[in-house]
Amino acid sequence: MSSRSFHGRARGVAAARLALPVGALLAACARTDPRPNLLLVTLDTTRADALGCYVMRPGLTPNLDALAARGVVFERARTVAPLTLPAHASMLTGLVPPRHGARDNGLVPVPSKARTAAELLAEAGYATGGFVSAAVLDPAWGLAQGFEVFDAPPPPPPESVVHMEERAGSATVARALAWLGARDEARPFFAWVHLFEPHAPYAPAPEFLARANGDAYLGEVAAVDHEVGRVLDALRGSGELERTLVLVVGDHGESLGQHGEPTHSVFCYEPVLRVPLVVQLPGGARAGERSKATVSVVDVLPTLLDAAGVALPPGLDGRDLLQPPDPARAVYFESYCGWLNYGWSPLAGAARGDEKYVWSGVDELFDLATDAREKQNRASTRPDVCAAWRATIAELVAGPALSPDAGRDVDAEQRARVQKLGYAGAAEPGLALPAPCATTGLSSPLERKPELA
Repeated sequence: MSSRSFHGRARGVAAARLALPVGALLAACARTDPRPNLLLVTLDTTRADALGCYVMRPGLTPNLDALAARGVVFERARTVAPLTLPAHASMLTGLVPPRHGARDNGLVPVPSKARTAAELLAEAGYATGGFVSAAVLDPAWGLAQGFEVFDAPPPPPPESVVHMEERAGSATVARALAWLGARDEARPFFAWVHLFEPHAPYAPAPEFLARANGDAYLGEVAAVDHEVGRVLDALRGSGELERTLVLVVGDHGESLGQHGEPTHSVFCYEPVLRVPLVVQLPGGARAGERSKATVSVVDVLPTLLDAAGVALPPGLDGRDLLQPPDPARAVYFESYCGWLNYGWSPLAGAARGDEKYVWSGVDELFDLATDAREKQNRASTRPDVCAAWRATIAELVAGPALSPDAGRDVDAEQRARVQKLGYAGAAEPGLALPAPCATTGLSSPLERKPELA
Protein backbone atom coordinates (compact mmCIF):
# COMPACT_ATOMS: atom_id res chain seq x y z
CA MET A 1 0.00 0.00 0.00
CA SER A 2 1.37 3.42 -0.90
CA SER A 3 2.30 6.16 1.55
CA ARG A 4 -0.54 8.27 0.11
CA SER A 5 -3.15 5.58 0.91
CA PHE A 6 -1.84 5.12 4.45
CA HIS A 7 -2.06 8.86 5.09
CA GLY A 8 -5.49 9.00 3.50
CA ARG A 9 -6.91 6.24 5.68
CA ALA A 10 -5.51 7.84 8.80
CA ARG A 11 -6.96 11.24 7.91
CA GLY A 12 -10.30 9.52 7.44
CA VAL A 13 -10.45 8.43 11.07
CA ALA A 14 -12.92 10.64 12.90
CA ALA A 15 -11.31 13.11 15.28
CA ALA A 16 -13.26 11.60 18.16
CA ARG A 17 -12.30 11.52 21.80
CA LEU A 18 -12.12 8.26 23.69
CA ALA A 19 -15.43 7.08 25.03
CA LEU A 20 -16.54 8.32 28.43
CA PRO A 21 -16.14 5.86 31.30
CA VAL A 22 -19.81 4.79 31.13
CA GLY A 23 -19.45 4.00 27.44
CA ALA A 24 -16.26 2.12 28.11
CA LEU A 25 -17.97 0.05 30.76
CA LEU A 26 -20.69 -0.94 28.30
CA ALA A 27 -18.07 -1.82 25.68
CA ALA A 28 -16.18 -3.88 28.24
CA CYS A 29 -19.35 -5.81 28.98
CA ALA A 30 -19.78 -6.50 25.26
CA ARG A 31 -16.20 -7.54 24.69
CA THR A 32 -15.46 -11.18 25.41
CA ASP A 33 -11.84 -11.29 24.18
CA PRO A 34 -9.74 -11.57 27.36
CA ARG A 35 -6.43 -10.62 25.76
CA PRO A 36 -4.82 -7.35 26.80
CA ASN A 37 -4.53 -4.26 24.69
CA LEU A 38 -0.93 -3.42 23.75
CA LEU A 39 0.46 0.11 23.68
CA LEU A 40 4.01 0.67 22.44
CA VAL A 41 5.37 4.19 22.92
CA THR A 42 8.81 4.86 21.44
CA LEU A 43 10.76 7.91 22.56
CA ASP A 44 13.22 9.10 19.94
CA THR A 45 16.69 10.25 21.04
CA THR A 46 15.91 9.85 24.75
CA ARG A 47 18.69 9.05 27.20
CA ALA A 48 17.75 6.86 30.13
CA ASP A 49 19.28 9.33 32.57
CA ALA A 50 16.99 12.09 31.30
CA LEU A 51 14.04 10.45 33.10
CA GLY A 52 13.45 11.00 36.78
CA CYS A 53 12.77 7.31 37.37
CA TYR A 54 16.35 6.49 36.30
CA VAL A 55 18.24 9.23 38.14
CA MET A 56 15.80 9.73 41.02
CA ARG A 57 15.33 13.36 39.95
CA PRO A 58 11.64 14.27 40.35
CA GLY A 59 9.83 16.93 38.39
CA LEU A 60 10.95 16.69 34.75
CA THR A 61 9.03 13.56 33.68
CA PRO A 62 6.13 13.06 36.12
CA ASN A 63 4.03 10.93 33.77
CA LEU A 64 6.81 8.52 32.87
CA ASP A 65 7.89 8.37 36.50
CA ALA A 66 4.36 7.47 37.57
CA LEU A 67 4.24 4.80 34.87
CA ALA A 68 7.54 3.41 36.18
CA ALA A 69 6.16 3.30 39.72
CA ARG A 70 3.26 1.18 38.43
CA GLY A 71 5.43 -1.02 36.23
CA VAL A 72 8.78 -2.74 35.77
CA VAL A 73 11.85 -0.57 35.10
CA PHE A 74 14.75 -2.13 33.18
CA GLU A 75 17.97 -0.47 34.28
CA ARG A 76 20.29 -2.12 31.73
CA ALA A 77 18.37 -1.68 28.50
CA ARG A 78 20.32 -0.90 25.33
CA THR A 79 19.49 -0.18 21.75
CA VAL A 80 20.90 -2.14 18.81
CA ALA A 81 22.09 0.99 16.99
CA PRO A 82 22.10 4.74 17.69
CA LEU A 83 19.79 5.32 14.72
CA THR A 84 16.01 5.51 14.47
CA LEU A 85 15.15 3.10 11.65
CA PRO A 86 17.50 0.24 12.65
CA ALA A 87 16.39 0.46 16.27
CA HIS A 88 12.68 0.46 15.46
CA ALA A 89 13.14 -2.33 12.94
CA SER A 90 14.66 -4.47 15.70
CA MET A 91 11.79 -3.62 18.05
CA LEU A 92 9.16 -4.66 15.53
CA THR A 93 10.89 -7.73 14.07
CA GLY A 94 12.80 -9.16 17.05
CA LEU A 95 15.96 -9.34 14.90
CA VAL A 96 19.32 -7.58 15.17
CA PRO A 97 20.25 -5.22 12.29
CA PRO A 98 22.53 -7.64 10.39
CA ARG A 99 19.50 -9.91 10.09
CA HIS A 100 16.68 -7.46 9.29
CA GLY A 101 18.91 -5.43 6.96
CA ALA A 102 18.09 -1.84 7.99
CA ARG A 103 21.58 -0.72 9.01
CA ASP A 104 21.21 3.07 8.73
CA ASN A 105 18.54 5.70 8.27
CA GLY A 106 17.53 6.42 4.69
CA LEU A 107 19.46 3.52 3.17
CA VAL A 108 17.22 0.51 2.47
CA PRO A 109 13.77 -0.44 3.76
CA VAL A 110 12.99 -3.37 6.01
CA PRO A 111 12.23 -6.30 3.66
CA SER A 112 8.61 -7.28 3.13
CA LYS A 113 9.62 -10.81 4.19
CA ALA A 114 9.97 -9.56 7.77
CA ARG A 115 7.28 -10.79 10.15
CA THR A 116 6.52 -7.69 12.20
CA ALA A 117 4.65 -7.37 15.47
CA ALA A 118 1.81 -5.59 13.67
CA GLU A 119 1.44 -8.35 11.08
CA LEU A 120 1.42 -11.14 13.65
CA LEU A 121 -0.98 -9.34 15.96
CA ALA A 122 -3.32 -8.37 13.12
CA GLU A 123 -3.43 -12.00 12.02
CA ALA A 124 -4.36 -12.87 15.61
CA GLY A 125 -7.33 -10.50 15.55
CA TYR A 126 -5.86 -7.32 17.03
CA ALA A 127 -6.77 -3.90 15.70
CA THR A 128 -3.46 -2.29 14.70
CA GLY A 129 -2.59 1.39 14.38
CA GLY A 130 0.79 3.09 14.00
CA PHE A 131 1.42 6.81 14.49
CA VAL A 132 4.90 8.17 13.87
CA SER A 133 6.40 11.65 14.01
CA ALA A 134 9.23 11.73 11.46
CA ALA A 135 9.93 10.93 7.82
CA VAL A 136 12.63 8.43 8.81
CA LEU A 137 9.77 6.05 9.72
CA ASP A 138 7.62 6.78 6.67
CA PRO A 139 5.84 3.73 5.18
CA ALA A 140 8.44 3.69 2.41
CA TRP A 141 10.98 2.34 4.93
CA GLY A 142 9.04 -0.87 5.57
CA LEU A 143 7.64 -0.69 9.09
CA ALA A 144 4.04 0.07 8.12
CA GLN A 145 3.42 -3.56 7.15
CA GLY A 146 0.70 -5.12 9.29
CA PHE A 147 -0.88 -1.86 10.44
CA GLU A 148 -4.49 -1.35 9.44
CA VAL A 149 -3.92 2.38 9.87
CA PHE A 150 -0.45 3.93 9.66
CA ASP A 151 -0.10 7.67 10.03
CA ALA A 152 3.14 9.53 9.29
CA PRO A 153 3.93 13.19 8.55
CA PRO A 154 2.90 13.91 4.97
CA PRO A 155 5.46 15.30 2.52
CA PRO A 156 5.52 19.10 2.38
CA PRO A 157 3.95 20.70 -0.69
CA PRO A 158 6.47 21.34 -3.47
CA GLU A 159 6.35 25.11 -3.01
CA SER A 160 6.86 24.96 0.76
CA VAL A 161 10.07 26.15 2.40
CA VAL A 162 8.92 25.11 5.88
CA HIS A 163 10.71 22.21 7.59
CA MET A 164 8.00 19.52 7.72
CA GLU A 165 9.94 16.26 7.90
CA GLU A 166 8.80 15.82 11.49
CA ARG A 167 5.68 16.81 13.35
CA ALA A 168 4.92 17.77 16.91
CA GLY A 169 4.16 14.98 19.33
CA SER A 170 0.87 16.70 20.13
CA ALA A 171 -0.27 16.17 16.53
CA THR A 172 0.83 12.53 16.50
CA VAL A 173 -0.94 11.86 19.81
CA ALA A 174 -4.11 13.55 18.49
CA ARG A 175 -4.11 11.12 15.54
CA ALA A 176 -3.59 8.15 17.83
CA LEU A 177 -6.37 9.19 20.21
CA ALA A 178 -8.75 9.72 17.31
CA TRP A 179 -8.08 6.18 16.09
CA LEU A 180 -8.45 4.71 19.57
CA GLY A 181 -11.79 6.46 19.95
CA ALA A 182 -13.14 5.26 16.61
CA ARG A 183 -11.84 1.70 16.50
CA ASP A 184 -13.86 -1.51 16.85
CA GLU A 185 -13.97 -1.86 20.64
CA ALA A 186 -14.84 -5.55 20.44
CA ARG A 187 -11.22 -6.24 19.49
CA PRO A 188 -8.09 -5.68 21.57
CA PHE A 189 -5.75 -3.13 20.05
CA PHE A 190 -2.06 -2.78 19.32
CA ALA A 191 -1.11 0.88 19.04
CA TRP A 192 2.37 2.24 18.32
CA VAL A 193 3.00 5.91 19.09
CA HIS A 194 6.39 7.39 18.16
CA LEU A 195 7.47 10.78 19.59
CA PHE A 196 10.40 12.65 18.03
CA GLU A 197 10.88 15.82 20.10
CA PRO A 198 14.25 15.16 21.81
CA HIS A 199 15.92 14.91 18.41
CA ALA A 200 18.05 17.95 17.45
CA PRO A 201 17.41 20.80 16.88
CA TYR A 202 15.97 21.26 20.37
CA ALA A 203 13.20 23.85 20.54
CA PRO A 204 10.85 23.14 23.46
CA ALA A 205 7.89 25.33 24.30
CA PRO A 206 8.60 27.87 27.05
CA GLU A 207 6.70 25.90 29.70
CA PHE A 208 8.86 22.81 29.13
CA LEU A 209 12.08 24.81 28.86
CA ALA A 210 11.27 26.34 32.25
CA ARG A 211 10.59 22.91 33.74
CA ALA A 212 14.05 21.86 32.52
CA ASN A 213 15.72 24.94 34.02
CA GLY A 214 16.70 26.23 30.60
CA ASP A 215 18.19 22.99 29.23
CA ALA A 216 16.70 22.73 25.73
CA TYR A 217 17.29 18.98 25.34
CA LEU A 218 15.68 18.17 28.68
CA GLY A 219 12.89 20.58 27.78
CA GLU A 220 12.10 18.39 24.79
CA VAL A 221 12.10 15.33 27.05
CA ALA A 222 9.61 17.13 29.31
CA ALA A 223 7.42 17.82 26.26
CA VAL A 224 7.46 14.13 25.34
CA ASP A 225 6.50 13.23 28.91
CA HIS A 226 3.49 15.52 28.60
CA GLU A 227 2.34 13.74 25.44
CA VAL A 228 2.77 10.31 27.03
CA GLY A 229 0.59 11.59 29.85
CA ARG A 230 -2.14 12.56 27.39
CA VAL A 231 -2.28 9.02 25.99
CA LEU A 232 -2.32 7.40 29.43
CA ASP A 233 -4.96 9.83 30.72
CA ALA A 234 -7.19 9.06 27.75
CA LEU A 235 -6.90 5.31 28.30
CA ARG A 236 -7.51 5.76 32.02
CA GLY A 237 -10.61 7.85 31.35
CA SER A 238 -12.03 5.25 28.98
CA GLY A 239 -11.42 2.41 31.40
CA GLU A 240 -8.96 0.71 29.01
CA LEU A 241 -5.72 1.32 30.88
CA GLU A 242 -6.35 -1.45 33.42
CA ARG A 243 -6.36 -4.03 30.66
CA THR A 244 -3.53 -2.58 28.60
CA LEU A 245 0.13 -3.59 28.61
CA VAL A 246 2.10 -0.37 28.16
CA LEU A 247 5.68 -0.64 26.91
CA VAL A 248 7.67 2.62 26.72
CA VAL A 249 11.18 2.46 25.26
CA GLY A 250 13.76 4.81 23.78
CA ASP A 251 15.13 4.04 20.33
CA HIS A 252 18.54 5.49 21.25
CA GLY A 253 20.01 8.25 23.36
CA GLU A 254 21.97 11.45 22.70
CA SER A 255 25.67 12.13 23.32
CA LEU A 256 25.29 15.86 24.10
CA GLY A 257 29.01 16.30 23.46
CA GLN A 258 30.22 13.37 25.54
CA HIS A 259 33.06 11.42 23.91
CA GLY A 260 33.33 14.15 21.28
CA GLU A 261 29.98 13.43 19.61
CA PRO A 262 27.49 16.32 19.48
CA THR A 263 24.36 14.19 18.94
CA HIS A 264 24.29 10.51 17.87
CA SER A 265 24.84 7.99 15.06
CA VAL A 266 28.58 7.21 14.87
CA PHE A 267 29.66 6.04 18.33
CA CYS A 268 28.35 3.33 20.66
CA TYR A 269 29.03 4.78 24.09
CA GLU A 270 26.42 4.54 26.83
CA PRO A 271 24.85 8.01 26.33
CA VAL A 272 23.47 6.79 22.98
CA LEU A 273 23.16 3.06 23.72
CA ARG A 274 21.45 3.03 27.11
CA VAL A 275 17.72 3.71 26.78
CA PRO A 276 14.72 3.91 29.08
CA LEU A 277 12.54 0.81 29.04
CA VAL A 278 9.44 0.50 31.24
CA VAL A 279 6.64 -2.08 31.07
CA GLN A 280 3.36 -1.56 32.91
CA LEU A 281 1.28 -4.72 33.11
CA PRO A 282 -2.52 -4.85 33.12
CA GLY A 283 -3.97 -4.44 36.59
CA GLY A 284 -0.67 -3.14 37.98
CA ALA A 285 0.99 -6.55 38.33
CA ARG A 286 4.67 -6.40 39.40
CA ALA A 287 4.40 -2.69 40.13
CA GLY A 288 7.57 -1.11 41.42
CA GLU A 289 10.01 -3.79 40.22
CA ARG A 290 13.44 -2.71 38.97
CA SER A 291 15.37 -5.20 36.86
CA LYS A 292 19.14 -5.28 36.32
CA ALA A 293 18.85 -7.89 33.57
CA THR A 294 20.80 -7.30 30.37
CA VAL A 295 18.07 -6.49 27.86
CA SER A 296 17.69 -4.89 24.44
CA VAL A 297 15.15 -3.17 22.25
CA VAL A 298 15.12 -6.41 20.24
CA ASP A 299 13.05 -7.82 23.12
CA VAL A 300 9.99 -5.66 22.31
CA LEU A 301 8.37 -8.02 19.78
CA PRO A 302 8.55 -11.22 21.88
CA THR A 303 7.26 -9.34 24.94
CA LEU A 304 4.23 -8.06 23.03
CA LEU A 305 3.50 -11.40 21.37
CA ASP A 306 3.80 -13.40 24.59
CA ALA A 307 1.42 -11.00 26.34
CA ALA A 308 -1.11 -11.52 23.54
CA GLY A 309 -0.70 -15.29 23.52
CA VAL A 310 0.66 -15.25 19.95
CA ALA A 311 3.27 -17.86 19.01
CA LEU A 312 6.74 -16.44 18.47
CA PRO A 313 8.34 -16.86 15.04
CA PRO A 314 11.35 -19.18 15.16
CA GLY A 315 14.87 -17.83 15.33
CA LEU A 316 14.30 -14.52 17.07
CA ASP A 317 17.19 -12.63 18.66
CA GLY A 318 14.94 -11.09 21.32
CA ARG A 319 13.28 -12.67 24.34
CA ASP A 320 10.30 -11.83 26.53
CA LEU A 321 11.31 -9.12 29.00
CA LEU A 322 8.90 -10.49 31.60
CA GLN A 323 10.42 -13.97 31.76
CA PRO A 324 13.18 -14.77 34.29
CA PRO A 325 16.44 -13.22 33.07
CA ASP A 326 19.36 -15.17 31.68
CA PRO A 327 22.50 -13.98 33.54
CA ALA A 328 24.73 -15.31 30.75
CA ARG A 329 23.00 -13.29 28.07
CA ALA A 330 24.90 -10.75 25.97
CA VAL A 331 23.23 -8.17 23.72
CA TYR A 332 24.51 -6.89 20.37
CA PHE A 333 24.84 -3.34 19.08
CA GLU A 334 26.46 -1.63 16.09
CA SER A 335 26.92 1.54 14.10
CA TYR A 336 27.75 1.38 10.41
CA CYS A 337 27.11 5.10 9.98
CA GLY A 338 30.81 5.99 9.89
CA TRP A 339 31.56 3.28 7.32
CA LEU A 340 28.58 4.12 5.10
CA ASN A 341 28.93 7.89 5.16
CA TYR A 342 32.61 8.65 5.82
CA GLY A 343 34.60 5.54 4.89
CA TRP A 344 35.64 4.87 8.49
CA SER A 345 35.64 1.53 10.24
CA PRO A 346 32.19 0.29 11.32
CA LEU A 347 31.52 -0.28 15.00
CA ALA A 348 30.16 -3.47 16.54
CA GLY A 349 29.95 -4.54 20.12
CA ALA A 350 28.18 -6.43 22.86
CA ALA A 351 27.53 -6.11 26.58
CA ARG A 352 26.73 -8.42 29.46
CA GLY A 353 26.01 -7.02 32.88
CA ASP A 354 28.59 -4.29 33.52
CA GLU A 355 31.13 -5.50 30.95
CA LYS A 356 31.04 -3.96 27.49
CA TYR A 357 33.17 -4.48 24.40
CA VAL A 358 33.32 -2.31 21.27
CA TRP A 359 35.30 -2.98 18.10
CA SER A 360 35.98 -0.09 15.70
CA GLY A 361 39.22 -1.17 14.11
CA VAL A 362 40.62 -1.04 17.63
CA ASP A 363 39.41 -2.80 20.78
CA GLU A 364 37.61 -1.03 23.62
CA LEU A 365 36.73 -2.89 26.81
CA PHE A 366 34.96 -1.24 29.72
CA ASP A 367 33.91 -2.15 33.25
CA LEU A 368 30.84 0.03 33.71
CA ALA A 369 30.57 -0.79 37.42
CA THR A 370 33.74 1.18 38.12
CA ASP A 371 33.92 3.32 34.98
CA ALA A 372 30.41 4.43 34.10
CA ARG A 373 31.65 7.23 31.81
CA GLU A 374 33.83 4.82 29.76
CA LYS A 375 37.11 6.65 30.29
CA GLN A 376 39.34 3.64 31.02
CA ASN A 377 39.85 1.27 28.09
CA ARG A 378 41.07 -2.05 29.54
CA ALA A 379 41.55 -3.77 26.16
CA SER A 380 45.35 -3.59 26.08
CA THR A 381 45.65 -5.70 29.23
CA ARG A 382 42.87 -8.19 28.33
CA PRO A 383 43.45 -9.39 24.74
CA ASP A 384 42.01 -12.80 25.57
CA VAL A 385 38.77 -11.23 26.80
CA CYS A 386 38.54 -9.08 23.67
CA ALA A 387 38.97 -12.16 21.48
CA ALA A 388 36.20 -13.93 23.38
CA TRP A 389 33.92 -10.94 22.86
CA ARG A 390 34.55 -10.96 19.11
CA ALA A 391 33.55 -14.63 19.06
CA THR A 392 30.40 -13.77 21.02
CA ILE A 393 29.52 -11.04 18.52
CA ALA A 394 29.84 -13.53 15.67
CA GLU A 395 27.40 -15.84 17.48
CA LEU A 396 24.92 -13.02 18.13
CA VAL A 397 24.63 -12.18 14.43
CA ALA A 398 24.88 -15.72 13.06
CA GLY A 399 21.19 -16.24 12.30
CA PRO A 400 19.93 -16.13 8.70
CA ALA A 401 19.44 -12.63 7.30
CA LEU A 402 16.34 -11.45 5.47
CA SER A 403 17.05 -10.94 1.79
CA PRO A 404 16.14 -7.50 0.41
CA ASP A 405 13.15 -7.20 -1.88
CA ALA A 406 14.22 -7.60 -5.49
CA GLY A 407 13.66 -4.44 -7.50
CA ARG A 408 12.39 -2.46 -4.54
CA ASP A 409 13.96 0.91 -3.91
CA VAL A 410 12.99 4.14 -2.18
CA ASP A 411 12.82 7.21 -4.37
CA ALA A 412 15.19 10.16 -4.11
CA GLU A 413 12.51 12.38 -2.57
CA GLN A 414 12.09 10.08 0.41
CA ARG A 415 15.86 9.92 0.91
CA ALA A 416 16.04 13.70 0.81
CA ARG A 417 13.38 13.91 3.52
CA VAL A 418 15.53 11.77 5.81
CA GLN A 419 18.60 13.87 5.04
CA LYS A 420 16.70 17.00 6.09
CA LEU A 421 16.43 15.49 9.57
CA GLY A 422 20.21 15.72 9.86
CA TYR A 423 21.40 12.32 8.60
CA ALA A 424 24.29 12.24 6.15
CA GLY A 425 22.72 9.86 3.65
CA ALA A 426 25.82 9.65 1.46
CA ALA A 427 25.86 5.87 1.01
CA GLU A 428 24.51 3.96 -1.95
CA PRO A 429 21.65 1.52 -1.19
CA GLY A 430 23.25 -1.43 -3.03
CA LEU A 431 26.45 -1.56 -0.97
CA ALA A 432 27.42 -4.92 0.50
CA LEU A 433 28.24 -4.33 4.17
CA PRO A 434 31.16 -6.07 5.86
CA ALA A 435 30.51 -8.46 8.72
CA PRO A 436 30.91 -7.09 12.24
CA CYS A 437 34.56 -6.93 13.37
CA ALA A 438 35.75 -7.96 9.88
CA THR A 439 37.24 -4.78 8.39
CA THR A 440 40.87 -3.78 8.77
CA GLY A 441 42.99 -0.90 7.54
CA LEU A 442 40.29 1.78 7.86
CA SER A 443 40.40 4.79 10.14
CA SER A 444 38.77 4.18 13.49
CA PRO A 445 36.08 6.77 14.25
CA LEU A 446 38.01 7.31 17.49
CA GLU A 447 40.72 8.99 15.40
CA ARG A 448 38.23 11.20 13.51
CA LYS A 449 36.23 12.69 16.38
CA PRO A 450 37.18 16.32 15.59
CA GLU A 451 35.46 16.01 12.22
CA LEU A 452 32.09 15.45 13.93
CA ALA A 453 32.09 18.78 15.79
